Amino acid sequence: MLKVSNLVAGYGNIQILRNLSFEVKRGELVTILGTNGAGKTTTMRAISGILPLTSGEIHFDGQPIHKKTTEQIVKSGLIQVPEGRKLFSDMTVLENLELGAFTKHTRKNLQKNMDYCFELFPILKERKTQIAGTMSGGQQQMLAIGRALMSEPKLLILDEPSIGLSPLLTQQVFDIISEIKENGVTVLLVEQNVNQALSHADRGYVLENGEIVMEGMAKDLLNDEKLKASYLGITT
Repeated sequence: MLKVSNLVAGYGNIQILRNLSFEVKRGELVTILGTNGAGKTTTMRAISGILPLTSGEIHFDGQPIHKKTTEQIVKSGLIQVPEGRKLFSDMTVLENLELGAFTKHTRKNLQKNMDYCFELFPILKERKTQIAGTMSGGQQQMLAIGRALMSEPKLLILDEPSIGLSPLLTQQVFDIISEIKENGVTVLLVEQNVNQALSHADRGYVLENGEIVMEGMAKDLLNDEKLKASYLGITT
């Protein structure tokens, strides 16, 4: 569904991504792991058309998207939940969800998609008239995911969904991400929480200094001694 080939990108004269290549197959939950500064968010910005490429290609659902605008990419079904959620904090929960359904097609299915979001996140239904900025961090993350689902994504990109959340809320969010995948949405998950990410993913890539340094099935990476020592602090 998504194929990134030899991606080079950065900010000004600073090169962040160095010939980055990876793929996400239809129906998978794939995770990209890495520490702060590894290039994870830069990768997501490049895929979504927010950051121009120096070189390389990105294909989504069989079509090249690396020269398309962000609006065109979103309309094609590639939807991102950005790091930090980026909610409209002065608007209500309901208004934030409605803004997720901004295309003509999704606007027609607004109520159906709203009902689906409320089924996944009952707290959003309870708080639908609450101002988004007054909600807890976990509730705001649920709202950010719900807003993205209102756009009917073919591929949902989640950038650091567990950041700032308690272990309990982190577990809840990851369980919901797995449920979204089981409901037919392909998921690309960018995370620092290695254990949770690999426990829920099908495959994983490890990103360091803008390059993929390790890849494989999630269960194999979770048991990799090098990965345990580098990211989990576990040595044997």
